[in-house]
Amino acid sequence: MMLLRTSAIRLLILVVFTLLPFTVLANDHKTVPLSAEELKGITPFAAVVQRNWNSWSKGNATVTKLDLIAQMASPAYTGEDAAALVALEIYLKKNPAVDLATAAAIDDPKILDRYYRNVLKLRRVKRVLFANGQPTFELLQQGPVGDCYFFSASGWMARNRPGDVMNAITRLDDGRFRVRFANGDEATVTAPTDAELAINDSDSTLQDGIWMSVLEKATGTIQARTYRKSAEIPDPTVAIDTAGIPIGSVVKRWTGQEVKVFRLGARVQRDQVRRALIRMQERTSLATSLLLHRPPAKLAYDHVYAIMGFDPATDTVTIWNPWGTDFTPNGPSGPENGYARKKGIFTLSFDEFVSFYSYLAIEQN
Repeated sequence: MMLLRTSAIRLLILVVFTLLPFTVLANDHKTVPLSAEELKGITPFAAVVQRNWNSWSKGNATVTKLDLIAQMASPAYTGEDAAALVALEIYLKKNPAVDLATAAAIDDPKILDRYYRNVLKLRRVKRVLFANGQPTFELLQQGPVGDCYFFSASGWMARNRPGDVMNAITRLDDGRFRVRFANGDEATVTAPTDAELAINDSDSTLQDGIWMSVLEKATGTIQARTYRKSAEIPDPTVAIDTAGIPIGSVVKRWTGQEVKVFRLGARVQRDQVRRALIRMQERTSLATSLLLHRPPAKLAYDHVYAIMGFDPATDTVTIWNPWGTDFTPNGPSGPENGYARKKGIFTLSFDEFVSFYSYLAIEQN
């Protein structure tokens, strides 16, 4: 096993993780079709595109993905207009620049569904910082943006150190937010716009207020200072969707402590990892783990999880998938059928953990 500090890991790898993995269990992220009653009163996507085209295109014949991302920080786009802006940006991830005729004729069911769901999400969002007085872990579900490396650690903090999350955010007199993390990283950001809320966070998370959105926007701003890929994206909320962020750096950002990173896998020295997990449990230390490659189990890979606990008596590790979903396997819980989960939390054996997962980062408090 390799035991490395965060600074060394940056020189070696702590791994590039991509965005949302495609190894989703069959009933993860299942969506219930929208009813006619829910769709009632929502302007058709094509009509919203047409009424916004001159503004989006800036007088050009076509728009690109970056053209639209650059306008997401504008508070001018609200409700349906923001939802359509985001839906068209998603369409452009896999399509070239489009003109008005092409954009208004989009009939991809997934794009149209995303538009309608974004409209409804924006109507329901709790537009206060902490809707329930403090962070509510049970409401957290990672949205479509690939920031599992940040969301997983932030979810752990919400459950175990909610006061630290609240203290990290200060609302300024001008309506902006100053975010200051424990390691000294700091950014001042404007309130998330409707487009930024629509593109990033889930409906469930936004029922807890906009605190996660503020943290994500600040994190994108901070990362753009040092990560070229983040700097190339013209909106800080979208910039958080960047591969290559070391998981140890996020643990350090939240805690201000040094971080030990274990490389897991076939050559891991299990006793050292087990002792580290016992210390983690005793000290309630923040820890996250990256599952990089496809394992011989029904688990999402290219994905970062939070470590919620370790039980040395049963030699089991409790993990949180930041998607926050429930899952009931058809058969015994385990690698073959998938692990039973409640609000994203599941348990697997220590041997399965060190065999399937790639890296483990633990706060040294």
